[in-house]
Amino acid sequence: MKTINILLLALIILSGCKKDQLQLFEEETPLLNIWLGSTLIVQDSLTHNFAFSPTNRDAITFNYRIAGYPVNYDRTFELSTSDKDATLLNFTFGSYKVPAGQYEGSFTFYVDKPTDERIFNSGDLRVSFKVKETNQFQSSANEYNRLKIKFKSAVTKPDNWETDIPTNYPLKNYFGAYSDRKYRFIIQTTGLQNFSVSRLNTVNPTLPENTIVHFHAIALKNQCRVALEQYNADHDPDWLDENGNAIVFPL
Repeated sequence: MKTINILLLALIILSGCKKDQLQLFEEETPLLNIWLGSTLIVQDSLTHNFAFSPTNRDAITFNYRIAGYPVNYDRTFELSTSDKDATLLNFTFGSYKVPAGQYEGSFTFYVDKPTDERIFNSGDLRVSFKVKETNQFQSSANEYNRLKIKFKSAVTKPDNWETDIPTNYPLKNYFGAYSDRKYRFIIQTTGLQNFSVSRLNTVNPTLPENTIVHFHAIALKNQCRVALEQYNADHDPDWLDENGNAIVFPL
């Protein structure tokens, strides 16, 4: 009987210790994991190219997961950075709210396209963001504690600009002489990049991905001509490319 009583006492003491430890864990500020990519595919870094941005403000999505248990009230967190390159770009953040009962999800912040391309003269910009520590969340201690992003603004000449396979037209047929600045303008105006122009003239042809037909390409060229005329009307003198030549699109 004495042995049974001793065992029961030991179990009560052990149970009390575990309860205290659990309560202490729940009262600690939980860690918050953040990462780029998707909920299933984790990217430790991201390259954002402004040359391919069709608008003046781009959205960047990130994911979060609490290293702990959900609670029955809303909690908020913010992102912060001390990187010098961040001062060269304009970011718009929110105060991100994790709803009650939820422990994972995704949020978005925004970055404005730079109006002065000279900020990239010395190379790409690198900025990393982390969770600003508060009494509600602290930054994770593992590899999921930063959003590392490289910002750049660069384009390269498509392989199909001068010549293309026999079933396609080269891009120069529609857009004329190549320059990086002109191609960036085409991307920003049309929202397309690295596309091909098929010679097929059938009705509603089945095309490979990122391929358009001749009449669509003509429409895009005219769209670029109108956009360039508007740009030149708002700026004096007319826009020049990186080689000092006027940017023009064929009639």
